[in-house]
Amino acid sequence: MNELKTRLNELWGGTIESLHFDLLKGSVTLKIKVVRNAVVSHYELTFFEVSAHYFIKNSGENRRNDFQYDEGDDLTSIDYFAKGIGNVAIKSKTNRWVNQYFSSANFALEIWSSMLFIEKVAINGVVFDV
Repeated sequence: MNELKTRLNELWGGTIESLHFDLLKGSVTLKIKVVRNAVVSHYELTFFEVSAHYFIKNSGENRRNDFQYDEGDDLTSIDYFAKGIGNVAIKSKTNRWVNQYFSSANFALEIWSSMLFIEKVAINGVVFDV
């Protein structure tokens, strides 16, 4: 597990060059460029067998505000939680059928002030058994 955390730490502060969701195949792929000490490294981060993902742009009422995009760091942080982050669920008082949908993500990606929660990962083709 230490190798996974080390690899994830290499991605912090990287620039997301592309983000691809394949809902039918259950995968999410990010191509990330990291520049440290004038050395450029490229990573392909692939989440696979994705059964759930949740994205929220900002929090509370700020979620409706557009990003003030500026060239530079996109991936503010990325963390792994072995036991999951806890229950992520949709709650509705009026449409109770939606209450059956829930998950617990193992990964939390902070992209500026937004969050993406997701499960299972491969980095540059190396699959981590999480």
